[in-house]
Amino acid sequence: MSKSGPTVDAESNDRRRGDRRQRRVSLVWSERRSGFDRRAPASAGRVSMAFESVLTGLRDSPATFRILLLTVNMLNLADFALTMNALAIGGGEANPIMRSLFDLNPAYAGLFKTFVVLAVSLVMWRFRRFRSALQVALMMLVVFMGVFFYHILGLIALG
Repeated sequence: MSKSGPTVDAESNDRRRGDRRQRRVSLVWSERRSGFDRRAPASAGRVSMAFESVLTGLRDSPATFRILLLTVNMLNLADFALTMNALAIGGGEANPIMRSLFDLNPAYAGLFKTFVVLAVSLVMWRFRRFRSALQVALMMLVVFMGVFFYHILGLIALG
């Protein structure tokens, strides 16, 4: 034994040896900006100003956004019902994924279609304060409205 005290292993006492901080998986969206610029646009046209007004209204009114998402889901169910009607009178499904599901079983197609649109709607609801989520929700509404009117015109044409 030495006079200076017991010998300590230098490696076990060194705290700098490894990184003590653990990198953890975070499920929190790290983006703090919502995509809405607080400054007034310098040269925006009427259409872009109207679109900005709609997006801001959806962001500030959760009830209106909820109605928009419910409308999207209702149009999705109407699309499924009208597609079933079109298939019954001899029409065909244009979407290849849905076509293969309809070939297996129409119930599988209905469950898949309902689940996917409902899941996307829930994601849009979760991120409703972000501009891109509002834009996607509006795009879904326009697409499903277009498909609905396509079905209506097809029914009128087939008489």
